[in-house]
Amino acid sequence: MSKVKQTVFQLARPFGALKVSKYLSRHHPKILMYHRVSDNINERALAVELFRKHINIIKKDFHPMTLRSLLEANENGAIPNNAVALTFDDGYSDFAEQAFPILRDAKVPATLFVTTGFVDRDIWLWPDQIRYAIDNTNKHVLNHPAFHEQFYVKSNPKRIWNIFADYCLKIQNDEKIDLIEELFSSLEVHFPEKAPKEYEAVSWDQIKRMVADGLDVGSHSNSHPILTKVHQDQLISELETSKKILEKKLGRTIDIFCYPNGQDSDFDENIKSAIQSCGYKYAVCAYPAKYPLQDKMNINRYPAGESIDAFQKRVYGLNFLTMRY
Repeated sequence: MSKVKQTVFQLARPFGALKVSKYLSRHHPKILMYHRVSDNINERALAVELFRKHINIIKKDFHPMTLRSLLEANENGAIPNNAVALTFDDGYSDFAEQAFPILRDAKVPATLFVTTGFVDRDIWLWPDQIRYAIDNTNKHVLNHPAFHEQFYVKSNPKRIWNIFADYCLKIQNDEKIDLIEELFSSLEVHFPEKAPKEYEAVSWDQIKRMVADGLDVGSHSNSHPILTKVHQDQLISELETSKKILEKKLGRTIDIFCYPNGQDSDFDENIKSAIQSCGYKYAVCAYPAKYPLQDKMNINRYPAGESIDAFQKRVYGLNFLTMRY
């Protein structure tokens, strides 16, 4: 949001801007996307107390429901006013340790999109691999064959992570794996086969206990590749494997899929068709739209927001009104 809009928001809030925007957007369901909730890791996580504030606001002012319940209500033409659905991607351990206890105590439902190979400890997520290599090197200068630039590692590690992560989104999955291997080699960092503690996944036992307490679960693929960057046979494998593992482990039908990364360039009509052919009814992306439930294979979500102001603009409908008007 621009500085002008931010100033207007701060000035208008004491005069009921949130109440008005909530009313005007009451028929627009807000599907919120989270990843990590923790006080003990890098800036990609939402602080625990900030998350608690999110949940208190949702419980007090909105109609929280699972994504599945929202989708079923939409099919029946009976979405309640001020509906909010919470979703969490990937399946990090801090979801079970930090986020879910807050959700359970507040009786606010949620959906967890699980990367099955991550929970099985077969892989750990590639953005974390890049971060780990940068954070654990003793080298001060990085030269990598993919870039015509010399990087000073200790001076701006976040910038280096952004450059490498953005590049990995654009290349084929096999190339990405090779690039990350070269990064570890260039930085002279040993590559851990299992995720280090700060990047660990939730366990199956934890997932089962949370499901018993009301958690809904969907698929987030088996190894979290960008689906437009894999061959057709791997695409089908990612979709089928994750679905079969989840259904076997949890004893329930898994019919909601979450696109890895989830931007508009990360899926296409071929991928949508493959998802449907593998038995999924819905698929969710990672960006908002005026009509989030219009396309079953492209259900839109809002990033929950890294500050309380950003969160309030999304959940109370100010972002929606900006799109609408």
